[in-house]
Amino acid sequence: MSPQPDSNSQPPVGIDLGTTYSVVAHIDAAGRPVTVLNGEGELLTPSAVLCDQNEVVVGRQAVRASALEPDAYAECFKRDIGGDVYHRKIRGVDVPPEVLSALILERLKTDAEKRLGPIRQVVVTVPAFFDELRRKATQDAGRLAGLEVLDIINEPTAAALAYGYHQGFFDPARANANAAPVRVLVYDLGGGTFDVTLLEIAGTQFRALATDGDVRLGGKDFDERLVNHLAEQFLGEHGADPRSEPQDAAQLWLDVQEAKHSLSQRSRTAVIVFHAGMRMKIEVTRDQFQDLTRDLLERTESTTSLVVKEAGLDWTQVDRVLLVGGSSRMPMVTDMLRRVTGKEPDVSLSPDEVVAHGAALYAAMLMNQGGSSPLAGARLMNVNSHSLGIVGLDVKTRRRQNVIVIPKNTPLPCRVSRVFVTAKDDQRSVKVAVVEGESHRPEECIALGECVVRDLPSGLPKGTRVQVEYSYAANGRISVAARMPSVRQSAQVEIERHQERDLGQLAAWRTRLIGADAGKVSEFAADSPVDLNDPSSVLRRLDALHVRIGQAAVAAELPRALRRSQEAARAAAGELEKAAKTLQQAESARHAVSGRAETIRFSSELARAKAAYEQALTQADFAHLVLGRECLAKRVLLPGVAKEIEEIERLRTQVA
Repeated sequence: MSPQPDSNSQPPVGIDLGTTYSVVAHIDAAGRPVTVLNGEGELLTPSAVLCDQNEVVVGRQAVRASALEPDAYAECFKRDIGGDVYHRKIRGVDVPPEVLSALILERLKTDAEKRLGPIRQVVVTVPAFFDELRRKATQDAGRLAGLEVLDIINEPTAAALAYGYHQGFFDPARANANAAPVRVLVYDLGGGTFDVTLLEIAGTQFRALATDGDVRLGGKDFDERLVNHLAEQFLGEHGADPRSEPQDAAQLWLDVQEAKHSLSQRSRTAVIVFHAGMRMKIEVTRDQFQDLTRDLLERTESTTSLVVKEAGLDWTQVDRVLLVGGSSRMPMVTDMLRRVTGKEPDVSLSPDEVVAHGAALYAAMLMNQGGSSPLAGARLMNVNSHSLGIVGLDVKTRRRQNVIVIPKNTPLPCRVSRVFVTAKDDQRSVKVAVVEGESHRPEECIALGECVVRDLPSGLPKGTRVQVEYSYAANGRISVAARMPSVRQSAQVEIERHQERDLGQLAAWRTRLIGADAGKVSEFAADSPVDLNDPSSVLRRLDALHVRIGQAAVAAELPRALRRSQEAARAAAGELEKAAKTLQQAESARHAVSGRAETIRFSSELARAKAAYEQALTQADFAHLVLGRECLAKRVLLPGVAKEIEEIERLRTQVA
C-alpha cells in the first residue's frame, strides 16, 4: 500500500533525484515553491558518492576528490537503477544502484531537515520514459533512505506543473475559466536522461498527450564525445592515452565538464590534458563541440518531432516549448528547437530547479495542503510511456509473442478487454503473463507478473475462450483479470510497486563501503577467519557464503518463483565465460606485437577487455549472491551446501 499523507507534521517536499545533480524544494507558508539550500549553501547537490577509508562523502566534496580516488567514486548511477548493480565496483564492492541513490537521498533529507525540521514524506521525480522496474527501484531507494515516497511524478509533468503555477493558473485572481487550453512541450535534457512530453493545460487540469525519451542519453554523453576527442588528440601527439590511467581520466572528465559549460557562454575555450608526466593544451571551439555531438542532438530532435506527431498535432498547435535540465542550456539545443518549432524556447524558469518545484507542488496536492485554493483541485492526467501486453502463443508459428493490449501514450486511467483461446485440449490451467515493452518478443520485454486460472475441469476443448481484462490506473497500478465464461472460473492479480527488494540497511552498506577491508565478495573465502566484532568482516563472509549457495543453485531444479533469478545467474555466468575468453585472446594478441602503433592499439583493446571482464565478474558475483539469498529465504534444499547454510545461521545468531 502507498503511504498515507500526513498533512500536519511537515511542509510538502519534492525531490528531483537527477543523474548528475539533485534538488530539494518545499512549499513555504505563502504557498510558493522554494528551493532548499543544501549544507554548503548551494541550490544543487551533485549526485555523486565517494567512499574513502573513513566515511561516505556525498555531493560536491565527492566530485572534488574523484580524480584522487576514482575507484572509490560513483556517479551517474541513475542510469543503472532497476538493474542488479552499479556498472563497476566501488572499492571492490558490488553496489546496487538503489543504495547509491539512497545515499544521495539521505544527504538531501539531512540537509533539508536543518532548515525545515523533520521530513518523512516526499514526492520523488523520475524520467517519463522510466519503465516499471526503474520506477519501483526509485521508490526502494527512498525507503532505504528513511523516506516515505508519497508518489513518484514524471519530470516533464512536474516541470509543467511548476510552469502552470508561475503562469498564474493556480491564482483565482488571474485564472480565467474560459481561457483556451495551452499546449506545452517540455524538452528535458538532463545529465543522463532525455524526455519529451507534450501536455495540455486547461486551468488546473494538466493532461499529458504524448511522451517519449531515452534513459541513456544526456549531457554525460556530450561530455564523453569531448573527452574522447581530447584523449585522441593527446594520443596522436604523445603516443599515450590519458583514458588508460584512472586518475588522469577522472581529471579529464572534470575538465571537460568545465569546458562544456564555458562553451555555452563563449565561442572557444582550452583544456590542459595531463598524462604520464606530460601536458598538452588543446583549444576547442563551440563549432567543433557541436560537430562532435551532432548525432546526439539529432536524436533529441527526432524524438521531439515524433512526440508531436504521435499526439496528432503539428507545431502550429503547440503554444510553448519549455526547456528543462541543465544540458538544455547548450546553445545548440535552443538553436535546434528554434529551427524545428518556429518558436522561441521558453527559458523563464530555472532548468535546474523547475522539476523539484513541480514535485513540491504535487506533494502539496497529495497532502491536501492546498486548502480551498485551486491547487487542491488540480488534476494530473498521464499517459503510459511504455506499451503493456500479454504473452500469448502464435497459432501459426507456435512461438510465444507479446500481444500489445495497451499501446504507449494511451491516456490513463484505461481499461481494455481482449479475448484469447486455450492452446490445447484438456488444458487444466491458463497463465496470463503480463509484460511491458514495445517488442513482440517477450524476452525483450520486462516481465511484470502473471495471472493464473487453475483447476479447470477436464475435457475442455482447444480454443476455449479466455477473456482478459487489463486495467491501468492513473497511479500506476496495473490489474489483470482472466475469466473463462464457459466454466465460470476466473483469477485476478494486481501489480504495483509494493514488493520491496531486500537491500538490507543503509548503515550496513556504509560499513561495507568504507574501511581498509572493503572488497569484492569473491575475495573473501568462506573458510577465512571472520571477526565477529567487525561488521564489514561479517557482511563479507555472509556474502561469500550466499555466493557459494547461488553457484550450487545454478544447475539445480528450483521452484518456479526462483526461475527468474536462476536464469539471470546462468546468463551472467555465461557472459563471464565469454569475457574471460575475450580477455585471454586480447592478452595473447598484446604479447604477440612489438611495433609502437600496434602496441598502442592492442593495449587499448586489452584495457577494454579487462574492463568488460570486471563488469561481467561484477554481474556474475551479484547474480549468484541474489540467487543464494533467495534460495535460503525460500528454504530450498540444495546438495553440498549444508555447511554454508549452517554457518550463515550461526553468524546471524551471533551478531543479532
